Amino acid sequence: CLVKLIRYLSKALRAFSGPDRNSNLGGDSFPPTDFLGSRYSIDKSSSAMKVQVNIKTLASKEAATTLDMLAAEADTVASLKDRVAIIQLNPFPEQDLVFEGRVLQDCDRLGDCGATEGGKWSMDLVIKASEDTLVQQLKELLQARDLSCDELGLLYCYKFGASVTQALQTLGLNGEKLPDFLRRQKCFQVENNHVAVVREDTSLKPFSLAGEVESILKATNNGSMEIKELCAKFAAKFNISLASIAGVKPVDFLIKERERFVVKNRIIVQLRGSSPPPAVAAPPKAERPAGAGTPPRGSVTMPPGLVAPAKVVQAPADGPKQNLESTNNEQYIALHNKIANKAVTTKAMQIASNLADIAKDAVFLNVDRVVKGGSVGKGMVVNGFADAELVFFLNGMPAQQQERWLPPLLKSVSATLLDSLGEDSGVQRVDITEDSVRLEIEGLASVDLRFSPVYGSYENTVKALKAQGPDARRWFAASFVEERTEFVARQPAQIKMAIRLLKWWRDQQAWSSAMTRPSDEILELVAIFSAVQSTSQDLKTSVIKAMSRLARFDELRVMWSNFYSKNDIPVALFRHRPLLMDPVNPFVNVADPKLFDPSELMEAAARLASSIEPAKRGASSLSLRLVSPPPHRMDALRARASSVPTTARRLEGGGG
Repeated sequence: CLVKLIRYLSKALRAFSGPDRNSNLGGDSFPPTDFLGSRYSIDKSSSAMKVQVNIKTLASKEAATTLDMLAAEADTVASLKDRVAIIQLNPFPEQDLVFEGRVLQDCDRLGDCGATEGGKWSMDLVIKASEDTLVQQLKELLQARDLSCDELGLLYCYKFGASVTQALQTLGLNGEKLPDFLRRQKCFQVENNHVAVVREDTSLKPFSLAGEVESILKATNNGSMEIKELCAKFAAKFNISLASIAGVKPVDFLIKERERFVVKNRIIVQLRGSSPPPAVAAPPKAERPAGAGTPPRGSVTMPPGLVAPAKVVQAPADGPKQNLESTNNEQYIALHNKIANKAVTTKAMQIASNLADIAKDAVFLNVDRVVKGGSVGKGMVVNGFADAELVFFLNGMPAQQQERWLPPLLKSVSATLLDSLGEDSGVQRVDITEDSVRLEIEGLASVDLRFSPVYGSYENTVKALKAQGPDARRWFAASFVEERTEFVARQPAQIKMAIRLLKWWRDQQAWSSAMTRPSDEILELVAIFSAVQSTSQDLKTSVIKAMSRLARFDELRVMWSNFYSKNDIPVALFRHRPLLMDPVNPFVNVADPKLFDPSELMEAAARLASSIEPAKRGASSLSLRLVSPPPHRMDALRARASSVPTTARRLEGGGG
């Protein structure tokens, strides 16, 4: 904008100064005075001499520009030069005014040099433009700090009154750009579109950020490492963070340096051309052979009734019965440790955090905060299935009428993300649901981006919810994500282990529809309620108790008092059967029969509970047998499994 303004003023000044500056005027066709006459106190009533100034450069002997001006005998050479400099932009300060073959001094008066009033005089203004002068000017601008090429060009125009392009044209370099000119000079170093001065007064070389990062990666065995580890090594070496020097997030800096680095899922960076980076350590996923309910293969013996080959474990005749109980509990713990690997959880958390940062920077909204929910936010990740929920709390959004402003907002955010997300983000697909923007990303099953106004507190959210009708209340689910996530995340470790086992068991089953598949929230709340009603600290018992509750799901009548009282619940909900209240939203029955059909869940849980019954009686002979669905159910499940995609079959196919 500054360059355009200067060019516009330049054209305006030339229009006032006389005819076309590129024409060599003849005759007496001169304006009565020039635009700057009043500024330099030219007396218009007296006669003035007409001066033709031919602007020349050392690169060209011919006049590049001709200006017709009015001057008085009392004007000095310096004042005439100043007037020409205002009309004709010129960044080079060294200039000679030549009259009749003689170079005039700045202090000389035009009348003393032989130019008298009433005449027409021709003078040459020779601009001593050289590459050395331009280099010195650029060096002065780079003394304080390194600049990008764009910043350097704007700063040059601001200080010297002309653009770098005009300076290069004055030197006769019409087709050369600033970066090309800088690369030809040994005193400059151009890297990643940033310019630095090579200091000749010291033995130190200019600091290359990309070069230092490359040296750190070369020190590794395979030229790759996690970006988090790279930042730690860089900070330890230079006592300053990588982000402070780069001016952007480290992952964004590494992505820009595509010629040197390859970024994988915004987590791992490797040198281009080196061997592929090692995958994040994670145990192999449970294999699912063709037979429904076939257990995962491995050295871990599965707990009774969950998944196990048909075999009989004999307890020692003279051994204590509690040894068998302890062994079974250890099997549950071993299975949990296998399906809930810490490395997988950490990777999922990092992917969700990176995606939250990307989306926050990409969207055009006033984001107050971003809260993570889903299995990632609650810490309930199970190998092979990790979903996340990112809720953006927005300032300035209406507290009501989400059904009006949310759908167009989701479309705008989806379009923005499609334009801003690159291949390095790992995002494979972007869809719009009723209340979210859903992303399919490598390393996670799905990520839902949801949006909520800022209410200030939980009480204000409930108050706004009460003011809405039943149809509008469904849009408030995202507003309770903090309380809902905290409710599960702060449960004891044993309860969370039981929840993960229940989720893993659910993913081994085949459900006829989405309405019959129990949600994460149903399994979480049933496991928590079962633990509250039991005094056992045993993982095996926690799972058995939860399964018993699921087998009698239609009898559930559960209410919570952590966030609201019984009086806050609408009277109509008390007539629901089953009743499993949302612990943070007093208007939602998680087990609403309109949203969830528990018949298949009760059937599967009852079969599992019956297979564990011998263990509950303390029998010396414990049968770890596989319980399959009835034949008519198996036929229906196999037909459905063959019709769904491979990825869905892995999550929904099977039984036992």
